[in-house]
Amino acid sequence: MSCNSYKRSYGKIGFIGAGCYGTAIAQSISACADKIALITDSEEIKADINNAHISKVLGNAPLNANLSCDMDYSTIKDAEIVFITVPVGAVTTVCNLIKKNEIKVPVILCSKGVDTENARLISEMVSDIIGNELFVFSGPSFASEVVRGLPFGVNLAGRNMNMAIEIAERLSSSNCVIKPIADYIGLQIAGAFKNILAIGCGMKRGAKLGNNAIAKFIVEGVEEMAALAVAMGGKKETFFELGGIGDIILTCTSEQSRNGLFGAHLACGGTLDSWNGPLAEGTFAAKAVPMFAEKYHIEFKIFDEIYKAIY
Repeated sequence: MSCNSYKRSYGKIGFIGAGCYGTAIAQSISACADKIALITDSEEIKADINNAHISKVLGNAPLNANLSCDMDYSTIKDAEIVFITVPVGAVTTVCNLIKKNEIKVPVILCSKGVDTENARLISEMVSDIIGNELFVFSGPSFASEVVRGLPFGVNLAGRNMNMAIEIAERLSSSNCVIKPIADYIGLQIAGAFKNILAIGCGMKRGAKLGNNAIAKFIVEGVEEMAALAVAMGGKKETFFELGGIGDIILTCTSEQSRNGLFGAHLACGGTLDSWNGPLAEGTFAAKAVPMFAEKYHIEFKIFDEIYKAIY
């Protein structure tokens, strides 16, 4: 796993969030930078990465020596780009700390979800707090496979297309293909709503309705997602991208999907309150389904069904 030798590597890349996804992506692109600096709020994670060069959250996966971890945001002030890889509920706190520490470099947003209070994109919420150049990073990339060096591909989207192309070229490798696109709206809707759709697929699977029913459900769900994205100014074509149908297929059909597991839990009579499994971020995004429907005059059937099953 290496960047092509003719490419200019980064001196330092920052990652805010040293959980499964952030650490896996950091490890994947570590050959493309001299230093990778992760920020965590866990002393244990910091010690594991710095002292043993392993990630316990990823099953003791070995990490390259140029990865380090700290709890102090000042350690990434000299980074050339910074990834935000925390759960969506922590994004506001992280952005306030970016602002406080005067980190002004381009920010790459990996957190998937929506602003459930205002029915808007996470990028809009971020832009209200920080004025950094902002990009969205999304695609089929389960952390357990990424950290092992298995091949994957994602999209990178933002208003500054020239910079998106440059970042994608500098970070892509034989294992990690990053394809720049302009539609950051559609990419975010796909990334957030595919988690909700995966809950519905888990419900179908848990109810033993068969693969045919799940395939039909996915198609109908994608149609509703695309309609919302277009109403918000995005493009239907984005749903044919890696961060569109690629991520949707992975999340909705894989047995590793946390959202799918939660959906199966619902089908078996479980509730949101009785769920004690891994974080299913689709449950948070689903809260905003009625608000998005009203705000953009979208008639949801699939997503309304899932919303009602959860809440």
